[in-house]
Amino acid sequence: MREKSFLPTVFGTCAAAAVLFWLLVYTPLKAEISAMRLETQQLQLQARELETLHARYGNLVDFAEKVDERLILAQEFLPAKLDDEKFIESLYQIAGGKKILINSVQVGEISEGDVQRQSVRVQLDADYISLLNFIREVLDGGRLVTLENFSLEGSGVLNCELEFYIFAVKR
Repeated sequence: MREKSFLPTVFGTCAAAAVLFWLLVYTPLKAEISAMRLETQQLQLQARELETLHARYGNLVDFAEKVDERLILAQEFLPAKLDDEKFIESLYQIAGGKKILINSVQVGEISEGDVQRQSVRVQLDADYISLLNFIREVLDGGRLVTLENFSLEGSGVLNCELEFYIFAVKR
C-alpha cells in the first residue's frame, strides 16, 4: 500500500514545488530582468546622446559656455521690467511714420512668474500695407513681442484691433 501512495505524493510534491518556484522565484526574477533591460536601454540612449553632444561640441565646457552666452543674449532680449509706457511710446512713433491713427491703447494685467507677460490692445485705423508694415516693425523691434489676436473691419481704411504681448524677466 505504501508503494501506491508514494508515486502520486512525489508527483504532487514536485508539481507544488514547480508552482511555488514559478510564483516565488521565476516571475519576480523575470520582472526584474525586464526592468533591468529597460534601464539598460535608457542608459544606452543617454550614452549615445552624450557621444553626440561630445562629437558636436568637442568639449562639454565649451558647450556650457555657449549656453551661457545664449542665456545672456536672451536676457538682453527680455528686459528686466515690462516698461509698458516705453512700448506704447514706440507704438505711437511707428504709427506716426506710417500714416496710422491710433484710437486707443489698453494694457492688461501683468502675469506672475519668472517671465512676466502683459497684453497691450491697440485700436487703430490704417490701410492694409501700412498695417502690415506697422506690425512687422513692432515685431522686429528690440524686444520680445508677440501678436496674439487681431481683427479687421472695413475696406480701404481698416478699423483694426491688435493684441500684442510684451515680456520681461524678473532678475
